[in-house]
Amino acid sequence: MQESSTVLTLLLRVLKRVPVQTIFDRDPYESRRTALKGSKLLWLLVAFQMLKTPFMRGLVKATQENQPLQEAVEGPVALNTLSNALAQREVEQMIEAWLLVLHTYGPWVERLGKQFARIALIDASLIRLSLAAYSWAVYRQQTGAAKMHAVLEWARGIPEQLVLTPGKVHDANRAVQMVWKAGWTYVQDRGYVCFRRLAEMRAAGAHFVVRLKHGMQWTILARREVPAGPQPGGIRLTSDWTVRLPGWPDVLLRIVSYRLPDGKLVRVLTDRFDLSALSIARLYKERWKIENWWKWIKAMFKIKEPLGQSQKALQLQIVAAFVTDLLWRAFKAFGGFRGSLYEFATRYQELSLVRIPDLADRAFRRALEVILKRLNHLHFLPQPT
Repeated sequence: MQESSTVLTLLLRVLKRVPVQTIFDRDPYESRRTALKGSKLLWLLVAFQMLKTPFMRGLVKATQENQPLQEAVEGPVALNTLSNALAQREVEQMIEAWLLVLHTYGPWVERLGKQFARIALIDASLIRLSLAAYSWAVYRQQTGAAKMHAVLEWARGIPEQLVLTPGKVHDANRAVQMVWKAGWTYVQDRGYVCFRRLAEMRAAGAHFVVRLKHGMQWTILARREVPAGPQPGGIRLTSDWTVRLPGWPDVLLRIVSYRLPDGKLVRVLTDRFDLSALSIARLYKERWKIENWWKWIKAMFKIKEPLGQSQKALQLQIVAAFVTDLLWRAFKAFGGFRGSLYEFATRYQELSLVRIPDLADRAFRRALEVILKRLNHLHFLPQPT
């Protein structure tokens, strides 16, 4: 088995250790259960992220012509069968499968640090689409777009939730349903300022740090002193107030204001009174990490040119990209690859069909050999933390 393992099939073999098919077996429609297994669809979509072809036909052809890949996905797939699966497979099942993979291999992912424990970042990003081909992706009068809303765990840099909507849907719209975890703090931009939404977080035992919209009014109830002079990162704290908002009069909130090095004033609203004003400002500055993460996802994964034209097909493709991204991060950490994640991921894509023993890059080969050596170990799967 080791001699025939390619870079791509190793990743698929590890993915197949997660019993995701039990999720798809609950599908009430026999045709969806038998025409193309949900687990196989996930394997195919993950493989697609590492193949050079941008088209569905190219993916189908690869499963027909590459024997190791065909064995890894348990046989070839017909173009029509794959097309129907993308249009009909329930997205909720694929998301549940992704979360099971996250639960299994998330403990492998290297943590950025402990400075901001139990912090999640929220942001949305657009995928521009043609309205002629994607009629559901309404954005503006003559342009189309899909909007991806995600919750990103700060400590590991991996997403926990995804909601896909047409581009015109506002960030705080009721259609953007998220699950809030008690004890966690959600950092978000002003597009997500909505009293209903913030109240839902507090009701779930969660907290928020969000930038205030222009024009919002408040009543100052108490003022606290802030350190004078520039702080780490070049910011200058200007005020720290306890306030009431007209639209939410029964809750005491806090506004921390600071100026960036270029003089721009930022006002941040939060319900956390246990942190210093500087900590609140630094928390909000961490929000840029999810913007960089969206750039990474768009640059590294084939989601800007969907395989199918339905909203469901695009969601399935994005979820598979998240699974691939998670496994790359887990492999890099578990295999001890010392280069950057970008170096590891680009090698994985460029060398996906190469047999592991034939890899010329020694550092990359050693990292994969560590995983390959442990693959048949009884306790190969990590224990969730």
